[in-house]
Amino acid sequence: MRETLDRFAFAAMTIASLLGLATLGAQRPSLDSVDVNIWAALLRAQDIRSTDTVAIDAALRSRVSQLRAAAARTIGMNRVASRYSALRGMLGSERDSGVASDAAFALGLAADSLSCEALRNALDRPVAGIALAWSLGELNARCGAFGALLDRVRSSVVRAALLRASVKWSPFPDSVVAAAYARTAVPGERWSALYALSRARRSAGAPFALAASHARDPRTREVAARLLASTIQSAERSGPAVARLDSMLTDSAPHVRIAVVRAISSWKSLALAPLQRAWSHETDDNVRVTMAQSLGSVATDTSGIWSQWWKADSTHMVRRSLITSAWEAGAIAALQSGAAESLATHPDFRLRIAMIDGAASKNTAMQLRDIAARFSDNDPRVRAAVVSALAGSNPAARDTVGWPALRDSALRDADTEVRAKALSAFVKVARASDASIALNGYARAAADSTSSARYAALSLIASAWQRDSANVSDSLRTQLQQLPPAVDPQLRSRVASVTPLQHWNAAPPAVPAPLSTYERIVRTVILPSLNGQSPALVIATARGPIRIVLDGVRTPMTADHLTRLANGGYFRNLRFHRVVPAFVAQGGDPRGDGSGGPGYAIRDELNRSPYVRGAVGMALSGPDTGGSQFFLTLAPQPHLDGHFTVFGRVASGQSAMDALTQGDTIMNISSVPQ
Repeated sequence: MRETLDRFAFAAMTIASLLGLATLGAQRPSLDSVDVNIWAALLRAQDIRSTDTVAIDAALRSRVSQLRAAAARTIGMNRVASRYSALRGMLGSERDSGVASDAAFALGLAADSLSCEALRNALDRPVAGIALAWSLGELNARCGAFGALLDRVRSSVVRAALLRASVKWSPFPDSVVAAAYARTAVPGERWSALYALSRARRSAGAPFALAASHARDPRTREVAARLLASTIQSAERSGPAVARLDSMLTDSAPHVRIAVVRAISSWKSLALAPLQRAWSHETDDNVRVTMAQSLGSVATDTSGIWSQWWKADSTHMVRRSLITSAWEAGAIAALQSGAAESLATHPDFRLRIAMIDGAASKNTAMQLRDIAARFSDNDPRVRAAVVSALAGSNPAARDTVGWPALRDSALRDADTEVRAKALSAFVKVARASDASIALNGYARAAADSTSSARYAALSLIASAWQRDSANVSDSLRTQLQQLPPAVDPQLRSRVASVTPLQHWNAAPPAVPAPLSTYERIVRTVILPSLNGQSPALVIATARGPIRIVLDGVRTPMTADHLTRLANGGYFRNLRFHRVVPAFVAQGGDPRGDGSGGPGYAIRDELNRSPYVRGAVGMALSGPDTGGSQFFLTLAPQPHLDGHFTVFGRVASGQSAMDALTQGDTIMNISSVPQ
């Protein structure tokens, strides 16, 4: 009975954290004109990353708890060091647990080691416990030994959060985490300890794996399966580990079977027979994808399994995974013999790219010649893959296949991503003369709708300056000094250390949107959300509709941005271009290869909402690089917490979400009333 109650309490804690109930509470305030103005000024400060202490201080004094919480997050995101002391004070004085939690979270965002004592002391007053644990994890050893911190915590929920954060300590506290698992009966703590041990891939978790694999909770069985992998188990345990994994291939939960396939494939040849048996009765698309991805590490090039699996499943992602695996196993000829048409010229550009990536993994002159021949492809996404593959190959080998001429052609390509890949090829070996190539590339990219090629050109300039500034000619210095400053702060920051471009640092920042823009967001997004009418989006897929409730209080600018894109039909007929089984499903890219977006970036709105199953986050290639790509979290991913904007949650349609496979179409995304 106790175990049942503990499991229920742990589930309730997870759901409450995702919904943001700790922050919103029961309060449904009305905002007067002063509140609207303060919140709008705070949004603008966050958007342009300014240290507007007037707006921050006004928000910290507000009677509205959610506005005080927003001010705390802004201090952390904008690194407003002069207000870190205010955050520390809030850990002990703030009565609203949600505001105190955001203050604790903000100190972790700021990575302020001077706050260690305040964070440690607040563990004895665990109103902000989960956020405290996260921030202590961000600061890790700078705030003390993990075991000493864990011993201070009495709350089971906070202990669980600190155990999940243990993976950030270096060295990882193996013995402490294993001992914590062994001595507790609380499911939340036990799962968190097992998660940390599996994430850190430590053998200290090996003794617990077999027993945990029989747990009633599928999340525990999933983590236990990871701990049964050959990289964690000893040779003496190989027999029981493989036998248990074999039996778990029929587990009722697909996410568990996915973890089992990954773990059993680590046992190499011992895994082939179990996987062959399981393939014949497996019906879940993502489990079959994982099997195809794992085949390269367990099968041989002469095995008839390649042709058999190719003919048995025409699913795009299964076939793409089989191509990758066949290259890994040296079995691409065996796979090609079972296919009805040439894989190198297949009508599906994604399979052609898979062939290029697979050939690049071999890095031989013969394979590189085949890759270079693919540059004549009509699809720019394939040409970009060719350039990327050759750029990462052995320099001596690639020069024998006409790489210099191909690279020059790529620099003149009509497609921005092809040019970006070509410019990036110089970065690691940049010399002074390459800065001229970068300047030409930057000028050519001026009219591009996205900044990829511009960013790559500036990265090349920065590398050339760092590696070979003494040989930069006077004429080239003059050209750099005359280059007008970029408006995009991401582009400016890339060349902040390039002396001839110091005028970019002194130039005025980008002109922010008028205050009225942010006031509109407060009135149309934040205020309705505070009163229980959060904006929502519905993703229409062939697997069924997926309804997402947006967090209009913590991420109002992101919610507004995505709603406007949806209302403009931006997402119609796009694809989930990346689906990693039991991890994430990612979509929103108009190019379909993971490099596309709306042509501009939005600011991160980092918050303490956790990446539990069904959380929805912004995909990034670095800080403040979000645009239109988003991802649905298919299973808990605590390591993502606080590093990617969580802007919503899947409110309904989780079965459709689970069924998504890479390549599935997004028929449309539409905004709907809550």
